[in-house]
Amino acid sequence: MKPFLGLCGFFFLLLWGGPAQAGEVIRFWQFWPEDWLQEPLAQFEAETGHKVVLERLTWGDGFNKIVTALAAAEAPDIIELGSTWVAGFSGQGGIQPLEVEDLKPKLNLWRPTSFQGRTYAVPWTLSTGALFINQDLLEQTGLPPPTDWKQLKEVSEAMQGLGPGIKGFGLKTGSYTTWQKFLPFVWSNGANLLEQGQPKPTDPAFLQALEFYASLVPSSLLDDNLMVRKAFAQGKLGMMLDEPGQIAQFLKERPELRILVMPQPKSPYTGKSIAFAGGQMLAVTKDAKNKEAAQALIRFLVRPEVVQQITQRITTLFPAYKGAALDPFYQQKHPELLVFLTALETATSPEAHPFWIAIQEAFSLQLERVLYGLATPKEAMDLALRDMLFGLNSNKPASASAIDPLTLPWGWILGTPLGLWVLITGLRMRRDWARSPLRRGYLLRQWRYQWNTFLFLAPWLFVFLTFSLYPIAYSFFMSLTWYPAASNEVPLWVGWSNYMELLWDPHFLQAMKNSLIFVAGTVPVILMLALFLAVVLNGNLALRNFYRASYFMPVVASVMVIATLFFELYAPQGLLNGFLGMIGLGPVPWLKDPAWALSSVMLMNIWASFGFYALMLLAGLQAIPEEYYEASSLEGAGKLRQFFTITLPLLKPTLIVAAVMDVILAFQVFGEILLLTRGGPMRTSETAVYFLYETAFHKQRMGYGSAAAYYVFLVLLLFSLGQFWLGREKKSKE
Repeated sequence: MKPFLGLCGFFFLLLWGGPAQAGEVIRFWQFWPEDWLQEPLAQFEAETGHKVVLERLTWGDGFNKIVTALAAAEAPDIIELGSTWVAGFSGQGGIQPLEVEDLKPKLNLWRPTSFQGRTYAVPWTLSTGALFINQDLLEQTGLPPPTDWKQLKEVSEAMQGLGPGIKGFGLKTGSYTTWQKFLPFVWSNGANLLEQGQPKPTDPAFLQALEFYASLVPSSLLDDNLMVRKAFAQGKLGMMLDEPGQIAQFLKERPELRILVMPQPKSPYTGKSIAFAGGQMLAVTKDAKNKEAAQALIRFLVRPEVVQQITQRITTLFPAYKGAALDPFYQQKHPELLVFLTALETATSPEAHPFWIAIQEAFSLQLERVLYGLATPKEAMDLALRDMLFGLNSNKPASASAIDPLTLPWGWILGTPLGLWVLITGLRMRRDWARSPLRRGYLLRQWRYQWNTFLFLAPWLFVFLTFSLYPIAYSFFMSLTWYPAASNEVPLWVGWSNYMELLWDPHFLQAMKNSLIFVAGTVPVILMLALFLAVVLNGNLALRNFYRASYFMPVVASVMVIATLFFELYAPQGLLNGFLGMIGLGPVPWLKDPAWALSSVMLMNIWASFGFYALMLLAGLQAIPEEYYEASSLEGAGKLRQFFTITLPLLKPTLIVAAVMDVILAFQVFGEILLLTRGGPMRTSETAVYFLYETAFHKQRMGYGSAAAYYVFLVLLLFSLGQFWLGREKKSKE
């Protein structure tokens, strides 16, 4: 008996920790390769007795994963955040305030970590930008390197005339890049986008910086970060603002490229040069089990000797601690990076604000309008001020009441239809039971049969109720609330306010319009191409099976692969623009021109989709009896008449199904927009599904995004019902 009790005690200690499990388990989500942190974390575990569990995020979906984890109350103890993310998470209660006053004299860039007088994150690694200059092009101009704005414009215009296709300066655009590259000009000129939480885009110094920035457009390449860097590497661009990691990249890929790196040019009006500083911050989430252990790990990670183990592996980032420029790693091994470390001493970041994403989105939209020549700086910034004030007011609604979803009678909400069916069925069966005693045996057999049927269906019903019906019902509930995903608050009940607001939201209406244009521009073309191809492949064609497989290949390929292919195809020096150059036409910024962006994505969708519908229609063609064609041939009908009198009528059911499927998929297009344009420029390619994705996850307005999803569902339902109704009406007339 004693050995048995001893064995039980051993397993009890093993399961419950016992003395062998000292310290806490700290879950840490970060963006670096895990092997980079294994050695320092092993040291931390040895010093403290805590256990650190690492998980790596990606910059592509890390933000969304953090939001989802916070919404589900399953977030880790420590998360690594981008510097502009901190205020949004702190303002909504997703991360906890920290007691780190003793670290502030030791580290740089505390501005984005503070909100309402409290500190919510600790700077870990930082980065900034500088001016990259192609020395060969600069020497051809005969001008000195630019040190202020006026010289920058002069050199840019001189480089513009050095040869065909050469641009002087790279104006980078994109969801984050547009405002990040422009705001340093504002700060250098003594202005700010936000001051004490209030937008100031119409101040004279701000407009002065914007007018200069717009004056660079005629001699600049206006494109996204990747294309600007590619043009610089090819010697087609003279200057650009970029990050330190590009030096090593160019040395590796283009060793013949002679690069001069200088501080960002100064404002001639203030004599200042203030660069943009961003970085990675460490924060403790609201779900952290042990705040003290989490803070101990943060303090360990920001030690100079620890953070150096990351920053000395990759030259894109620098340690946040002050005096990093004196490190022998930079003084002796990488002196070319000292210009960035010097810039970090005066660099800054936007003022922290919980609604920063909405603010920068409204500002970026109007900034792009200026760059594309669609508005003057004054007109655009007046509109930006209006939109930013609206964004600041989109916090908790005045007429709202807190409601905990856990207290809702979900059994009644979800069970009412089922309960009514059970009640009605029970009353009918009771009536039949009482009507005739002779039928009771029959009814018992029927009940037994129905009960057995229910038992067999129970697994499917459980999956359907749990993973389909419940999410649908809960998302509808969310659409009636105001609920930031990362918040630790319960949803606020607003009723139909989200639905009413969407009807007047110009961005949502534009997104719905873009989706309708996408459907109207792709579905008919796809179906016509698919029908033509199906008819051709249904004939006696040599290598028929090879062609069938070839046209189906884009369907098998990932949308990311196809998007990468078309991204290169649409590049300023890509195949399409190369062909246009051969016939004497200028290059077209396919993905950056508001007139071409949506059409370019539509072209990609058509190319990637019509092969699938061609095979679907081919299957329908092969189901048509050959006797019909033989009989019509005896009557003298030609191929064209057979097509319109036999093929199309008999193929109509397949065409209707294909049309319904393509309309649904086209209206729900998302991956292509995310990978190619991210809704830009100026929202001209933003579709309804991308709008609700940005609203729900990036702006963290889950209720508003859920309401938008139900509008999308309603439109698709009407589309589908209308198409089926038209098909049945034509069939009845026939």
